[in-house]
Amino acid sequence: MYYEEVFSWAENVEGKMVHIDTVPNGKHCGCICPNCHEKLVARHGDINAHGFAHLSHDREANLDICYKVTLLKLAEQIIETQKRIHVPSYYGIYKETDIEFVDVKIDFRFEREDRQPDVIATTKENQKYLIVFCFDGYVRHKQSFDYHGLTYLLVNLTRQKLNSLENFLLASSEDRYWINNDVYFKGIEKKYREIGKLVKLVQDEECKECKIRYSCCAVMLSDHGFSTPLVIKNNGQLFRLCKTEKYMQELKKYCKQQEEDRLCREANHRRWKEKLLARREPENLLKSTSCSEIYSINQDTSGCSDVKVIDLERTCFNCEMNLGWAHCAICSGERFFGRVSPEQAKQCPSFTRKKP
Repeated sequence: MYYEEVFSWAENVEGKMVHIDTVPNGKHCGCICPNCHEKLVARHGDINAHGFAHLSHDREANLDICYKVTLLKLAEQIIETQKRIHVPSYYGIYKETDIEFVDVKIDFRFEREDRQPDVIATTKENQKYLIVFCFDGYVRHKQSFDYHGLTYLLVNLTRQKLNSLENFLLASSEDRYWINNDVYFKGIEKKYREIGKLVKLVQDEECKECKIRYSCCAVMLSDHGFSTPLVIKNNGQLFRLCKTEKYMQELKKYCKQQEEDRLCREANHRRWKEKLLARREPENLLKSTSCSEIYSINQDTSGCSDVKVIDLERTCFNCEMNLGWAHCAICSGERFFGRVSPEQAKQCPSFTRKKP
């Protein structure tokens, strides 16, 4: 709990945060609580750690909030005076580093109704960095930030103590996150070119519609033996880093495979069509024949010719005289009942072919 921590910093009459060892002992330290603005007493004891305490015994101050406010105001003052901060890595592309500022503006308000950050810092390249401090389980800003096109760093002070806060802000990369970094984002492709690699930033939605999405060419991250695409968030949108050369190679393979599949389909279609036409030729021949018989002449070795009658298919089903299945009923003037053999059907003098 925060009230168990020693209040080693407080606000003086000039509005600056001062350490307990830099002020006189007792009630005349001239310091107040930055949260409730109550007078404080400095305790320079020989046994307990030096610290500030609220002077009033009648009003019970919310020490938890008081400690949060003290942390926040001291953090702003450290960045304002030191004019630098240690920032974390950006998706493993940019390493953690120190960023120095030429101008730092702070607007201390613990609970804010506006959408302004706690710190607006500007570098010598005229790049603005918005820094916001937060605490777990406590909402300081009542409205969400519009960080599109800006560089926005969130720093969590929940686990920090007053005496180690300066080292945390200036030398550590823990408990801070890039919510948005338009400066780094715009330089990603150039950063890869400098090391001889070509990549292209592609929106995640576009990747989902890619022809070769099942052979994804994005930069991958290894997580417990599984590879997943590196996804970068900027201005509320998700992006992937597509490897340009690998993409062109995979796309060429894809197009070649598509062409082979197309030729295979066309060949299969031609074979199917040829088989279909081959099955229909006898039927078309029967429909196009007007006579009931076709004569073919075969020459023998003696030079004589014999005329052989080749009957077309003559069955009771193709005869107009057919009264029912396999019942001709007329054959050389005689009645036959029961099945009519194929030979009888071919010799039937009353056979009349049905018109097509």
